[in-house]
Amino acid sequence: MRIPNYLRLAPSGIWHFRQRLPSNQARLTGKTELTKSLGTRDLLTAQKRALALVQGYAQSQQGDGEWLRLMTRPRHVNGHPQVRGLSVVAKDSVPTITQILKAKRLEDYKLIRRPDGTVELEVSGEDDHALAMDALERIGPLDQEPYYQELMRAARAAESQRSLASDPASKIPAVPIGKLVTQWLTEIKPSTKTKTFKIKTTAVEGFAKHYGEKNPLKDAGRIDVGAWVMTLRASKLETPTIVNKLSYLRGFFDWAKARGYFEPFAKDGNPAAGQVIYGMREKRQRRVLGFKPFSKEQVQALYDTKAMEQGLSESARWGAWVGLYTGARVAEVGQLTLADFVEVEGIPCIRICDESEGQSVKSDISIRTVPIHPKLIKLGLLKRVESLRKAGETRLFPSVKTDGVNGMGNWLSKAFSRHVLATVGKPEKGKFGFHSLRKSFIQGLQSLGVASEVRAAYVGHELDDEHHAAYSRAPTMKELLDAVKKLDWGSV
Repeated sequence: MRIPNYLRLAPSGIWHFRQRLPSNQARLTGKTELTKSLGTRDLLTAQKRALALVQGYAQSQQGDGEWLRLMTRPRHVNGHPQVRGLSVVAKDSVPTITQILKAKRLEDYKLIRRPDGTVELEVSGEDDHALAMDALERIGPLDQEPYYQELMRAARAAESQRSLASDPASKIPAVPIGKLVTQWLTEIKPSTKTKTFKIKTTAVEGFAKHYGEKNPLKDAGRIDVGAWVMTLRASKLETPTIVNKLSYLRGFFDWAKARGYFEPFAKDGNPAAGQVIYGMREKRQRRVLGFKPFSKEQVQALYDTKAMEQGLSESARWGAWVGLYTGARVAEVGQLTLADFVEVEGIPCIRICDESEGQSVKSDISIRTVPIHPKLIKLGLLKRVESLRKAGETRLFPSVKTDGVNGMGNWLSKAFSRHVLATVGKPEKGKFGFHSLRKSFIQGLQSLGVASEVRAAYVGHELDDEHHAAYSRAPTMKELLDAVKKLDWGSV
């Protein structure tokens, strides 16, 4: 690497200025050049300071001794004292950049470093221009120095690395959101229920289409999600539905962050978090319009023998009976296997679990074992179970598909809803359906004075009060049976 004629890099890494002296000064000093530390390891700063020193040297030739000082010490040649050294200095040792720019109207100078390695000097006025050109001519064309070009390449590479380190978002690849949604859905499909997978697909693909499937995910933000929410509102979607869609979108953003496709964020920093508030007032209003329990008279009308035979198939009738006397959710009833009918402590029971193909539960607390109501045994439920076992079946409802999009209870829900509409009609407020049986069962036990812990254990509810879980024990099968067998729907 060729060393330039105006700068020298010392072993310490500090740049030094070097200036050849005219012959008359060389004779006086005994030196052919003078050197001055520029007090910096930065090449551009060194060039700025060198420029100031060159201008100072040029002015010294015109009699301005401010920048040129003879350093004299006794040295004798043929008996005559001689000047030992000559150096160019600033007023206060090595000048700072600020001092250089303020000295001799240099505040108007601007040194520009181009990306291609070239350097441009901006000045103000003809005098300054002439002086700067003379200085640059003495220093030489810096951009043509091979060593400088190499240093510039290294400097640009270092700056690029610093930018990456200071801006993590710059490391994130610009991948189209449509492509990432497809990748996410592929990953979650094996572990997601068919119905849930369909809902998640609809939600996240809906946002991707609104945002633009070809747009990079890394540029998506809260404003984009908010605009999508406004569109959902305009389409008359209910708040709970929008909240559900946002929960799935939050999961997608969490996945993208973990995979490095989206910038890191705190838990509350997820772009889909906090977009919709589902307040207590709206929840209360929704409960008014939700499922209503059946009265005792309505239950008797629905379970009238003639009405049941006319309105429901044999399988649907058994499903309706199980729902009435267990309070189980429709999906929990529809997915029952014959292995779920067990005996615990000598009491015939039903297991609600997720151990067999197609089975699922709402939450861990939903997994439970409950005693069978005596009415169901009297109706012949256990005989049906035994008959199906002898026939080689494995499920209480053999014809139900395990991979149905809307779950294994969808058929029963639709059949029972039609039966309800034909038999008792619609309520004044809210709606009737299979879930009404669950409300009727729970409120029926409550009316009989059954403790909340027992009711919750039977239907798979989690009590909100913390002390129940921390200090209470689970009720025994006998306690559950003693509670549930009190439930009597009269002639049913």
